[in-house]
Formats: sequence, structure tokens, C-alpha cells
Amino acid sequence: MKFKFDKNAKQFIKNKKIDNIVIQTDNDTKSACCGLGAIDFNVYTNCKEKIKNFKKVKLDNVEIYYEPAMDFYFEENEEILIALIGIFSFKKLAIANEVNILK
Repeated sequence: MKFKFDKNAKQFIKNKKIDNIVIQTDNDTKSACCGLGAIDFNVYTNCKEKIKNFKKVKLDNVEIYYEPAMDFYFEENEEILIALIGIFSFKKLAIANEVNILK
């Protein structure tokens, strides 16, 4: 797995002085049509206390911690895009890749 930031995410990380990112799989089952067969990821910033047995990657001076379970959803050489979503002051980082678990 290779992580990558989009342009807006890089600027957001710099402005907010984010040192680390923690990515967890969202284990809540969705009952909506859009949630069937898809998996989401929660992205936390400057939240090192959430890591347990997470894997660590460093990218652009930012430590990225992710659950080992993510290895099941992404190929070894697949690129994971961390993007900025939201408007005005309601912005946050998110995984831009779609993961279909029904394939």
C-alpha cells in the first residue's frame, strides 16, 4: 500500500500542523443502498492515542498509522489517496478510494 495526499490535503495538513494521521476501518454496517458492499474508513488527525497494533508509514513528515486489516482491502502496490473534503470550516481528511468488498 502506498499513501498519497492530494494538493488540498497537503495544504490543510500544513496549515493545521498535523503530525500524524490514524486510519481505522469503519465497522458500522450501513443499511442504506450506498453502504451495501462498501467499506468506509475513519481518519483521525493528531490522535496517536488511538493506535494499538497499527502499522506505520511516514509520508511528507506526517506519520500515518493504519489498521493491519486494511491489507485485506488494498493490493500491496495500490495507491491510497488521502483527500480533503468539506466546505468552509467543516473540512476533514478522508480516504478517496472506493472499496467494494463484493467483488
